[in-house]
Amino acid sequence: MTNAAIKLTLLLSILSLISANAAPQYHRKLEKFTRLHFYVQDILEGPNATVWEVTQAKGTANSASSFGLIRVIDNLITAKPNYNSRHLGRSQGLVAFTDLQEMAFTWNMNFHLTGGKFNGSTVCVVGRIPVAGDFEKEMPIVGGTGAFRMARGYAFLRTYSVDQTTNITVLEYTLNIYHAE
Repeated sequence: MTNAAIKLTLLLSILSLISANAAPQYHRKLEKFTRLHFYVQDILEGPNATVWEVTQAKGTANSASSFGLIRVIDNLITAKPNYNSRHLGRSQGLVAFTDLQEMAFTWNMNFHLTGGKFNGSTVCVVGRIPVAGDFEKEMPIVGGTGAFRMARGYAFLRTYSVDQTTNITVLEYTLNIYHAE
């Protein structure tokens, strides 16, 4: 190898290291953080149900964990726990009971926002949620559209209230979103 070839190889290696180290810092400068806090009105039964069973496996009826049950969801997102508070959008997705041992489901939810500066934007949350326990559940944010393009982060979910009379469960969400500016 000639002296010129060695120098060129060395220069290219240094430039490659510099650009590899600079990329994450450049990305961080363009990244934005947004925290969203809202409530979801989950109506399981009745004429205004927003959660519908789509199908179940042959053995679901005999399964203590509801294994094989699949539901679709189109719930109202509100600013406060009250159903009549300001409407912010819809929580739309799919829930599949996927654990043979305990009641837990795989959650694929899109939060479609319909007002304010985030109008038309979505955030996608995917994860496993165990049903038992009153603790806060954590799920990853895996994408988004509009203002939340290239979203990543984490979401916290907790059951705010359950009303057996109206069949409405109010879910409280806090989304911690990192996204492109």
